[in-house]
Amino acid sequence: MVLPACERREPPAPAQVASPTAARVATEGPLTPLDVQMYLAVRGKALQKLEDALDVVEQSGGDVLTHVQELTVAERDAARSLGVEWRRFTWVRDQVGRMLTTQRQREDQRVLLAELGRAKQDLAAQLRVSRDAASRQFLEAQLKALDGQLEKLDSEQHLPTPRAEEMKLLESARAEIAMLQGRQDRVQRRLQELLQRASRPGATPIATPGPGR
Repeated sequence: MVLPACERREPPAPAQVASPTAARVATEGPLTPLDVQMYLAVRGKALQKLEDALDVVEQSGGDVLTHVQELTVAERDAARSLGVEWRRFTWVRDQVGRMLTTQRQREDQRVLLAELGRAKQDLAAQLRVSRDAASRQFLEAQLKALDGQLEKLDSEQHLPTPRAEEMKLLESARAEIAMLQGRQDRVQRRLQELLQRASRPGATPIATPGPGR
């Protein structure tokens, strides 16, 4: 069983979750606060179910595959119990995943911008004291190339307003998403340990789980 890299926190109260009538159809955007709240609730409830199942196997024994579901299956059950439209949840989940990737890329770009900015300052300082024509020509060419890189990176930091609002919304839930990711990572480790334990000599063989989402 392979659990996806996601995004730990105790699941919010079901009363705060979007209902099928409150959630928009899956083709619409952008993300709303209700979407993010729904995502956190469904993912949290699904992880809780997996954690409880692992507790049972660890304490009482039994076949791991019989007790522990795929994460996607647990999410579907959680969405159903919370009254969330499954299609909407999967769309939001995919959007959150893509936005987290974009967020990491933008953070890397900001680090690179800072590094290039320092490099530009160093080159400018060298140019101010340089008296050799060839050296000045080289430094000026380097500065021009750096200016082009900085301009490109800076332009990529600016997002269309709807996209920027979505990123701001995701940033506001960053701690909760990170907590869910930590919980999922621990579930993955516990599951792997149980599978390894079951595969040791003398243990009852169990089938290798199929890939999960």
